[in-house]
Amino acid sequence: MLTMSVVAGLLVQAATVLWVHLAIGGEWVRRPGALMLLVAVVFHGVTEVMQWLWPGRNFFRAYLDQAAVDAWTLLVSVAIAAYGAVYGALVGWSRRRGPAGPVDRGAGLHRLRMRWLLVLVVPLLAATWQGRGALQPLAPARADEVIPEREGILVDLAGQFLVPLIALAGAVVVIRYGMRWLLPVLLVESLALVVAGTRAMIVFAGVLTVVGAAMHGVRPSRRQIAMIVVVLTAATALISSTRAVAGREVFHAGEGSGGRLTALVEGAGRMHTGESRQAILDDVVYRFDGNTFAAIVYQGLRGSGEPIGLATVGNNLTMLAPSLLVPDKVASRTLESRSEEAYIARAFGLSQRVDWLPTILGTAVAYYGAVGLIVIAVLLAMAVAGVEAALLRVVTTLRAVCVFGLAQCALLYGSGPQTVITTLRVVVALAALMWVVERLRRRHAPVRERSGGTLTRPGAAARVPGAPQPV
Repeated sequence: MLTMSVVAGLLVQAATVLWVHLAIGGEWVRRPGALMLLVAVVFHGVTEVMQWLWPGRNFFRAYLDQAAVDAWTLLVSVAIAAYGAVYGALVGWSRRRGPAGPVDRGAGLHRLRMRWLLVLVVPLLAATWQGRGALQPLAPARADEVIPEREGILVDLAGQFLVPLIALAGAVVVIRYGMRWLLPVLLVESLALVVAGTRAMIVFAGVLTVVGAAMHGVRPSRRQIAMIVVVLTAATALISSTRAVAGREVFHAGEGSGGRLTALVEGAGRMHTGESRQAILDDVVYRFDGNTFAAIVYQGLRGSGEPIGLATVGNNLTMLAPSLLVPDKVASRTLESRSEEAYIARAFGLSQRVDWLPTILGTAVAYYGAVGLIVIAVLLAMAVAGVEAALLRVVTTLRAVCVFGLAQCALLYGSGPQTVITTLRVVVALAALMWVVERLRRRHAPVRERSGGTLTRPGAAARVPGAPQPV
C-alpha cells in the first residue's frame, strides 16, 4: 500500500538516485557502488510499487502489518540517502581531483585468453547441466539435509565460479569485437545458464558482461539496454514458467540435462497460458521484497528485542574457509552459527522454513538498531568509494577483475552480508589467479624481435600512445 510514509520514502530514494547520477556522470554500470545503490532502491523502494500494483501476491506480507512496513521504509530510505550522499560526494571529489585516463585497449580484460577461459568454464557448465554443478540455493532450514548430489568439489566450484567466468568470457568477446556482439553473447549466456533453473544466475551473468565491457569504454546504447532487458526478462520468465508447469524438482540436484531440457521446452510452450503468466507475476512481486524481513526485525527492535551486535560477523568470517580445506565446517557447527539469516530469524522469532530476503541494510539494522544502520551505511559508502577510486584509476587485468567481483557483490545485495563476504572470497581467488597468469605471461611472453631489436609483449601494439601503462 502506498501510504504517506511509503511515498515519502520513495521520494527520498528517487532524490538520492538523481544526486548520485549527477555525481558519477551517469557511469552506473562502471561503478559497483552506484550499482549497489540501484539494487537497494529496487529491493526497498520499487518493490513497494509492485505490492501496490499487484496486491495479495506476496506471501511474505502475511507476516506483518502496514505500520511495520511504513516505519522500516522511512528508516531504510534515510539510510539509502546517507549512503548516496557520502558515496556521491566522494566519487565527485575523486573525479575532480584526478579523472581516469584513456582506456588502454591492450590492457585489462583484453589480455585474457579465451581458450583458457573456456577450459575453466566448460567442465563447470557440463556438471551444471547434469545437476551436479551450480544448483538452486536451499533455505537455511534445509541446510542440514544430506543430499549426495549437492556434495563434491564440482558443486562448490561451479556454484562460486561459473557465473563470473561465463561473464568474463562474454565481456572479453564484446571488448574485442564490439558492442554488436552483445546480444549474441547474452543469448548464449542465457541458453547456457537457463538449464540451471536459477534466475539470478542469468541476470548476474548478463549485467556483469556489460560491466566488464563498460570498464573498457564499450558501453551499450539505450536501444541495446532495452534489448538486454528483453533477453534477460525472457530467460528468467522461462524458468518461472517451467517451474509452474513441471515443478521445481526438475532443477534439483542430480536431475540430468534430458529432463531439464524437456521441462524447459514444455515451459516455453506454455508461457502464454494463464497458469504460467500468474506464476511469472507472483515470482516478480515476492522475489524483490527486501522489506518484509527487515521490517519484522526493526519492529522487534522497537519493542522488546535487543540488537545482536557483531556476533554473526565473526561466524561469517569463520565460514569463509573453503570446504576443501575444512570439510567438517558445516557438520561441526549449528545452523545459527553457519547462517546469519537463521541467527537473526531465531533472535526475532521468524520462521526458519521461509527463504527470506535479508538484504545488506535489512541485516545491518539487526546489529545496532536504527542509529547503527545509518552509521553502517555511511561507512559502507566510504569503503566502496575508496576502493573504486583505487581500482578505476588505471585499467589493468587485476583491477578489472576486482571491479568485476565487486559488481557481483553489489548484485547480491538482496542475499545479505554473508553472501557478499563469501563472494569476496571468490574475488580474491580470481584476482590471485589473474595475478599469477600475468606474472607468468610477463616472464615467458617477451620475445626479442630480430629486426629492430625491441622487446615486445602480446598486446603492446594495441596500446594507445600516451595512455597510462598498467601497474
